[in-house]
Amino acid sequence: MKKEVDEDGLRITQQFRSGRSMVYDLRGKAGRLTMRFSAQQEDDIAAGWRIEASTSNSPDAVLVAECGATRADALREVGRSWLEKRDAHNLPLFDWEAIARALTAVRAI
Repeated sequence: MKKEVDEDGLRITQQFRSGRSMVYDLRGKAGRLTMRFSAQQEDDIAAGWRIEASTSNSPDAVLVAECGATRADALREVGRSWLEKRDAHNLPLFDWEAIARALTAVRAI
């Protein structure tokens, strides 16, 4: 797999399926970020996307999860929510526009 690199050093280091989700591991100056994209369904009809983001797979890690009509909408909401929770949970500061560019490069959004 070609590693997608943003100008600030952000890169997708892994991408894989896990059940019905697609998982992306990213690494950049701020550290590691794992994102899980899942399609939402309502009565067997596609109803949008859910994205979960965390810096660790540890059971006590902070998980920021949001939904949106599209993957891009869900990503914007995750970025907004991450920034809101950043100080209270000591979360690293990520460049969400760089994350969006990296995910766009691999057609994740």
